[in-house]
Amino acid sequence: MLKSLPSDSRLDALFRPKTVALVGVSDRPNSYGHTLDRICRNAGFSGQIFGVNPRLSGRDTATFASLEELPTPADHVVISVATDRVEQAVEDALSAGAAALTVFAQCPDGSMRERISDAVKGAEAMLCGPNSMGLHDFHSGLRLTPFEVPLDRKPGGVGLISQSGSVLGALTNNGRCLQFSQAISTGSETVTTAADYLAWMLEQPETRCVGMFIESVRDPEGFMNAMEQAAERGIPVVINKVGRSELGAELAMSHTGAIVGNDDIFRAAVSRFGGHLVASIDEMAALLAVFSQGRQASASGLASIHDSGGERELIADLAEAEGVEFAKLTAKTTARIQAVLEDGIHAQNPLDAWGTGAGAEQSFEQATVAMLEDQNVGLGFYVLNWRDKYDLHQMHERALKAAFSQTSKPLLAVSNFALSRSDDMADRLGDAGIPVIGGLQNAVIAAKALLNKTPVTPRTLNVDISTQADKYRAAFKGKDWISEAEGYAVFSAYGICVPQHRVAKIRDDAIQFAQHLKRSAVCKTAMPGIYHKTDVGGIVLNLENAAEVGAAYDALSARLGPNVLVAEMLPKGSEWSLGAIIDPDFGPFVRIAPGGTLVELLPESALLMAPFTTAEAKAAILSLRASKLLQGYRGAPVQDLSALADASAALSRMAWDFRDCLSEIEINPMIVSETAATAADAVIHTKKNHQGGGQHEVL
Repeated sequence: MLKSLPSDSRLDALFRPKTVALVGVSDRPNSYGHTLDRICRNAGFSGQIFGVNPRLSGRDTATFASLEELPTPADHVVISVATDRVEQAVEDALSAGAAALTVFAQCPDGSMRERISDAVKGAEAMLCGPNSMGLHDFHSGLRLTPFEVPLDRKPGGVGLISQSGSVLGALTNNGRCLQFSQAISTGSETVTTAADYLAWMLEQPETRCVGMFIESVRDPEGFMNAMEQAAERGIPVVINKVGRSELGAELAMSHTGAIVGNDDIFRAAVSRFGGHLVASIDEMAALLAVFSQGRQASASGLASIHDSGGERELIADLAEAEGVEFAKLTAKTTARIQAVLEDGIHAQNPLDAWGTGAGAEQSFEQATVAMLEDQNVGLGFYVLNWRDKYDLHQMHERALKAAFSQTSKPLLAVSNFALSRSDDMADRLGDAGIPVIGGLQNAVIAAKALLNKTPVTPRTLNVDISTQADKYRAAFKGKDWISEAEGYAVFSAYGICVPQHRVAKIRDDAIQFAQHLKRSAVCKTAMPGIYHKTDVGGIVLNLENAAEVGAAYDALSARLGPNVLVAEMLPKGSEWSLGAIIDPDFGPFVRIAPGGTLVELLPESALLMAPFTTAEAKAAILSLRASKLLQGYRGAPVQDLSALADASAALSRMAWDFRDCLSEIEINPMIVSETAATAADAVIHTKKNHQGGGQHEVL
């Protein structure tokens, strides 16, 4: 069971105030203050609304010269004044006891925003902005924005959190397929963050799903806590993340650090909590429309009904490209459908049910019901180019509503063409609980999100920290680079197999150790600062006798230095790469990929938030095409997939334990044989300024 994290009840004052004061109301047409005043008063808000402007004081019984003159203190103060007057307005609002504030002005000066933040936090108040385009609670009728918005939007269950005011406007002013509960333009988030808004929305009984348009996550820990809470409550969170960039590859020692980017980390974190990432606003709207219906898919198959053979072929192509499977209908279902179709129409899925139009309303209704009652169908699409004021589509509207009333499964209206004009019909169908999704590709992507459910596991898995973690943490103190031998010691403590090895500082030690090995030997430079030994010719393989080991030692010590690691050669197997990177915001992640010399050439990999279980690791490995190498590819021996999964999970626990002092860990290659998975290298990089801990100096 995931931990329940209650939202901050102070946000009630922001979204559900009893009294609102509008500082900066104006009588100048088209000004911020004038538009804000008009919209707020005409949107149906049942609480008290006061205007504040000394010049307009007394124009009516609800406009005052200052906040001090209000007949009752305002819970929420909206500040719509020029930037140079914002600080004083914030001070006045806090002095008047406001629990929540909204600031529209951009306030570009960083020191000014910091002063405002400190003042609001000191008063333990909430702040939307600065640089917000407002917020809306559609259930209470609270509409706080200085921009024109439609006031006829019907309330629903879609929450919207946007770091772009324009995106907020695009969805709330247009997308008639969506019925919102709350929507907020977060602005600079100097006090209250997107994570706070998400946590609050998850607590509201009307919330069915939440959409987020974000450029950055200003409170990563709060965001992860809220996402975990969403997973526990079964509330889908749909995220459009923009502003992708790579981690500082020039600072990374490991391949993993150089390859994994910020966007990869964020995607893996969202995936861990069952969130849904989209690539566009259109996709986000489509997913929110599907989830807002509130119905669950009981199977993984899609069924769709059409009035066009060509468009039926189009959805088949799009579904295959996205990995969405059409349900295989049972013989009983096929017979039911065939019985209601005109002669010459073949019952199948996807279904083109249009013939001559005779009895079409009944045949479309009954065929839709029959498909949705099939045990293999989880979701239904009723696909046309829906448009207003078209009698044929009004007939289809009746058939769709009738079918919808006879099923508990999700059923959506879908327009092949995203720009089909169907606003009036979308309102009517929306009132019946049936969103209209514009664009067939958007709809297929949304279907994939609903049908392909990802299991969610707790973030920490209740993992106990290794009893040896403290002594190794102490050993890392003051070091930038952990030697391969030291890395092997830590790996072994976590149950990761390592080869027999010894660091030799003179030629005779190298020869003596190699003679005790039952296999041939490998010699590697063990000089500090050499992270990628292959790149500098620092590895000599397949040494069969004392003379070859001695010669290898001489060559390596002469070129690179006297410290040489002598280890047993591992049996042949497939090469893999396990890499852990500790992100400063989201913590540790482990990348599983084909390894050895191919790590930078094969683009596929799996990135998982640590810690994770062996079962999760195995599923991730099997999702890669390279997993065929482990399964007897082209007659090769079957290799130990379970051992690779065990090692991956063990590395994730190690990364979790040392998340405070390490930045990168890499095993490349990890040799997977028929019976084991063994680390053939160890690259470990500490965090800068790490001070270590504990009293043990080991290794």
